[in-house]
Amino acid sequence: MNSIPLLTTIALVSMAIPSMADETHTERIEFAAGKTSAKITGKVTGRDTVLYQLKAKVGQHLTVSLDTNNESADFNLYIPDRSPGDEALFASAMSSQGRKFSGQLIQSGDHSITVFLNRAAGRREETASFTLHVSITDKPPVEAAEEKPASGPVPQKVVDDCLAALRKLVGDKPMTVLTQKRGEASFIIDVKVEGAEKPWRCFHDGTQCTGTEYQGEG
Repeated sequence: MNSIPLLTTIALVSMAIPSMADETHTERIEFAAGKTSAKITGKVTGRDTVLYQLKAKVGQHLTVSLDTNNESADFNLYIPDRSPGDEALFASAMSSQGRKFSGQLIQSGDHSITVFLNRAAGRREETASFTLHVSITDKPPVEAAEEKPASGPVPQKVVDDCLAALRKLVGDKPMTVLTQKRGEASFIIDVKVEGAEKPWRCFHDGTQCTGTEYQGEG
């Protein structure tokens, strides 16, 4: 078995401390019937925290990755009966693997995942849009080629979908694509809209536009 039980790592990972949360919003992750994974989109601002609870069994393999438009955003993973303020099983800010965790579970019950901004970004009242990818399997996951950053061009459909989504927000104003790139698990398109001081950003999962965000104030 290639996956290393979490028992061997839990004592090695220190808790990455987020800013003192003003508010914690809690949600439960439920997989659709017949599915072993879920994709959750959200946003965190300032010193607020989003906490996701996920039920899993001992021996199962958990994979969690965070895709975000703000490098100050991270996630912590806690075993059952532990929560923010306790030692984290995994802290992406402290990991050489970045914002991705994969391991075999040593306990059954509700595991908690918190998404937050670090203290400096929290004090600056920054905002991070994110997509959290979570999967649970009975066997070790096999790394898929598409999960790795790709170097090929962004499909035109992705750009067209993003422009169409923006038109619903800004109308028929002239738009210019500034940048288009592939993230770890999504495409990110930046668009200049005539009359706007800052660009708009669109997120696309390869199938559909999953969110848009204005990069300026207001």
